[in-house]
Amino acid sequence: MKARHALLLPLFAACLIAQTAEKTDISIRFRALAFDDPIPSASYLEGAKLHRIDIPNNAFTQQFTYKGPKTLRFVTIDEETRNPQPLSPDMTAAILRLRRTQAVTLQASNEFTQTSQLLNTLNAQATERASKPTSGDQAQIDALNERLKELSAILTAATKESEDASLLILRLESTPKEPPKGAKDKGGKATKQTSTPTAECTFQKDGSYLLLFSSGGNGHQILPLDDAEGIFPYGSFQFINLTGKDIELRYPERKVLLKSNARTVVKNPTIDHQYASAELHTKSDEAYELGHVYRSLQQPNLRSLVFLLPIPDEPHAIRSKTIEDRRPAAATK
Repeated sequence: MKARHALLLPLFAACLIAQTAEKTDISIRFRALAFDDPIPSASYLEGAKLHRIDIPNNAFTQQFTYKGPKTLRFVTIDEETRNPQPLSPDMTAAILRLRRTQAVTLQASNEFTQTSQLLNTLNAQATERASKPTSGDQAQIDALNERLKELSAILTAATKESEDASLLILRLESTPKEPPKGAKDKGGKATKQTSTPTAECTFQKDGSYLLLFSSGGNGHQILPLDDAEGIFPYGSFQFINLTGKDIELRYPERKVLLKSNARTVVKNPTIDHQYASAELHTKSDEAYELGHVYRSLQQPNLRSLVFLLPIPDEPHAIRSKTIEDRRPAAATK
């Protein structure tokens, strides 16, 4: 009997994994922002329905909901574009790095879901029997728990790697470039870069997200920012460092270190409706040098996404691009 049970258990596990392979859908809420030019008439598929949205570059869209596969795909093609431009080696490497990380995330996330469901089923069966699991069952439960730990570590590392790659693409795209010679159409206007047919993003869990679209080379890449409550609250500033150098944000009574290709959320050290200034210093060989002074008004119902960008030919100078997001008005009854 024990031998028969030992043979059936792997078969049961295989059947369960096969059944859950397609049950890896997610439910998210998202708002979108274009880092470069606006993206008109972008669209995404949810079931059999095609949703069309315009993605601006000076504000977030309204909130949208999505329920479906973990990889959300947008069509971002621009019918007016012509003649795709070659990618730089750095941009090519960054995009390949992001693609590899997305593949790892999707595979590990699916396996994590399947393993969790199998573990829950085995534990539920043991509870129904009102007895301790057999030695064989316990061994499999222990193995599944160990695998979940390994997958959790893989997903944590992949999340960090994906964000690093996305921020690098943003930085490379924000670096001013000279237009290629002869890059004009018959009307004398410079041609745009051609967008790839789709931009995609893989999510590990349900939740709320801010989706940041950047035109990484000849297509669009998506950086998902977790927008769960408390991560980027109203009344705060989220700084994203795209200068390629480490930065210190210096307030009168504290300093905040912001590494290159990283981001941080801070709140002005002042009361509401008062101005505050932060000196932004870039790291040189021996010390930090002043590159920009960021002055802002502390407002409890407003949060700001602040991109810190380099200035060509000025090694320590910084420019900033701020996107403000006001708290939605409370619904009236």
